[in-house]
Amino acid sequence: MAIKYKSGRFFTCAGILCWIISLNLYIYFYHYDKFDSVINNKHYQNGLEDYGAVNSFENENKISHRIDDYIPLNTSILKSDPVLLYQSEYLEDNRNVRPSFSSNYQNIYNNHPDLKSVMGQLDFNQRCNLYFQNLYSFDHNWAINPNERLPLIDKNDFDYTKWRASKTKDLKEAFKEKYSIENENDIKYRDLDRFIRSQYDKFWNQTLKVEQKASDMLSHLRIFNKCYIYGDDVKVKSDTKKLFNKQIQYVKSLRTINKGQESRFRYTKDEIAVKINPLEECSDLEHRLYPWLSFHFPIFEKWTGDIQMSPPRFTKSKPINEKGCFLNKFKNSLNGKGIVLTVGTKHVDDTVNLIKLLRAHLNTYPIQIVYYDNLSAASKRKIVQAARENVKDFPSSFQKVKHLLPQKYDYGLPQQDIWFVNVFNVVQEQYRDKFLGFGNKLLATVFNSFEEFILLDADSVILKPPTWFFENNKYKSGGALFYKDRTTPEFRPNSDSYFFRKMTPSVLDSIFFDFPMITSKTLELEAMTGMYHFMESGVVVLNKAKHFDKLLLLPQLNFMDLFKGRSHGEKELFWLVFIINGNEQFEFNKYNAAAAGQLQKPVIKKNGKERLAQEICSAHPAHVDDETNELIWFNSGFHLCGQHNKVKYEDDLKNQDNRYDPPLDTEKDLKTFYYEPLRLKHVIIPPFKNKEETFCDNKEDEPTRAWFMVHNLCNSYLWCGVSQIGYGDNLQKGTIIELDSETRKLYDYLGDTWVGIE
Repeated sequence: MAIKYKSGRFFTCAGILCWIISLNLYIYFYHYDKFDSVINNKHYQNGLEDYGAVNSFENENKISHRIDDYIPLNTSILKSDPVLLYQSEYLEDNRNVRPSFSSNYQNIYNNHPDLKSVMGQLDFNQRCNLYFQNLYSFDHNWAINPNERLPLIDKNDFDYTKWRASKTKDLKEAFKEKYSIENENDIKYRDLDRFIRSQYDKFWNQTLKVEQKASDMLSHLRIFNKCYIYGDDVKVKSDTKKLFNKQIQYVKSLRTINKGQESRFRYTKDEIAVKINPLEECSDLEHRLYPWLSFHFPIFEKWTGDIQMSPPRFTKSKPINEKGCFLNKFKNSLNGKGIVLTVGTKHVDDTVNLIKLLRAHLNTYPIQIVYYDNLSAASKRKIVQAARENVKDFPSSFQKVKHLLPQKYDYGLPQQDIWFVNVFNVVQEQYRDKFLGFGNKLLATVFNSFEEFILLDADSVILKPPTWFFENNKYKSGGALFYKDRTTPEFRPNSDSYFFRKMTPSVLDSIFFDFPMITSKTLELEAMTGMYHFMESGVVVLNKAKHFDKLLLLPQLNFMDLFKGRSHGEKELFWLVFIINGNEQFEFNKYNAAAAGQLQKPVIKKNGKERLAQEICSAHPAHVDDETNELIWFNSGFHLCGQHNKVKYEDDLKNQDNRYDPPLDTEKDLKTFYYEPLRLKHVIIPPFKNKEETFCDNKEDEPTRAWFMVHNLCNSYLWCGVSQIGYGDNLQKGTIIELDSETRKLYDYLGDTWVGIE
């Protein structure tokens, strides 16, 4: 009996063991995806370390071979002695991206593997020609195609694990359809896993190829702009000559150390066959790089009705250099300072009000109103009347501030020099649909004719005269002044910052063409560290003569979904074109957008006490100068609700809650209230530290975030900004500014002028 018992126990144990083995095999082969997070290969798990965290290149061989498969870059050019040693001595690459550069450098390297001959013998102009000679010889028909889609695919899911999680359901259906599987139980999960991985490979392949295409395009554009549009610029000549002389000495030092012979540069037969004369071939190059351009000037129409087909002259200056290509001549024709507005028929009322405001500021700068063939004759007459009519009567609020205003007021308000600029014909017919909507603003930036200008939205309200913006110290330091948006808690994935860094000049761009590499100034911008809304473009101040090459890239970025999908409208494109050129000569006013108006009644907390945080609810993102702490401009017009024509008053009357003090009784009262000028008494600059500390949870019923929208008032344009968030250890305080009585009276006068109150 004992023997039988032991034998039975043996077979029982053996059976259990077999069952366990079988179960594990079943799990491994058929339910592999259930344990994917545990056993998944890092090759797929991290994609490209979330495409942003590439501080270390673990599993280099496992990842890089995939990139080499998809992007034909020979990175050995970066490992050549001249590049490695020069970079270690002179360059600091802060981009923290995998090897990225124009693929045309690979063509040059294939033809001239000893780069010392290029660095030690070719001056700047010869390098320019060499770059495009190689581009032509590699492909005689090369050109940038504005209609070529560069799609942005799943920017939030570059990480394999996240991508898989978001796509598994759809991919399982695609898998079943491909292999004609009807029953869920018939799916072999090992095969499904391989299928999902293959789809991720296709996605990743396309992403890398598209990004390389964008990198090539942008490199061609910035090199052409610097070589042929700014090639005659005194500073460019001086800087590139210094670069050439430095590299001559560098190559000599290498020759001395290595006791080598001088490397003689020799053109290849294909390079010799491509004849490039900068003054002659510039035209062919710009047609290939900017095929959307008609290469005709806009139509400039003076308020008198006089029309001219070339830029007007506002200053006496040297004659225009007629040599070179169209873009070169256009740059050389820029002159004077002025104000630029982008206007369609629907913006006419705001434009008229803004012109009244400019007259109240005693503006003497010419105004160019840029439109895209969509401004009627009646609209033009209305604008001209506002600009030219004699102003005899002032609002009653004028008497309270008369002593604050210049004596020039005694002679009346200056008539404005209005120019209507139709940019429709600067774009080739087949590309005109690419500039609808905010695209007109990009064309206005490029094709106004001023050397320096203030770009204003029609509903922007400047509280300082235009001269104040041109005299701003930050503007004068670099020739570009930008303002920040509200710090609303909307965030970018790491992939955005990685992509932006990848599109900036490479080590090779810097070595061969003296493009600066980005520094901490760029890397520390809030947009690069995760904030989605960064710039507010209602007021932009630019020296176009200095930055013409950057601004030319604005329409190019607008063609690419890679950039459009990462920007809310056009506003982020302004600073992006600077860093894509490696140029950090732009400044941001340090304060983020503020809430301006009047402090709300204190909010009563759940415990019956008043909140410590104060708030202002306003439809107007406002801006405080970081040097003087003065309120200088805001957006959305001067009406208390800039959306008063779109409001459903019956709903707003019901939803006003405690936002309006005192509450309004009738729709008529509410209409009057919304139409009246915003009365400015206080400004709150809400607190902001960084992306990670945007939310401050607390148990004291204090606000947890700096901004929140009131969705059911003023057509969802009402935003409330608070003076502090959090409590105790996570308390963050903003800034409250109370306007003095004289300033309030002045702003009341400007508001009455803008709205048209007697």
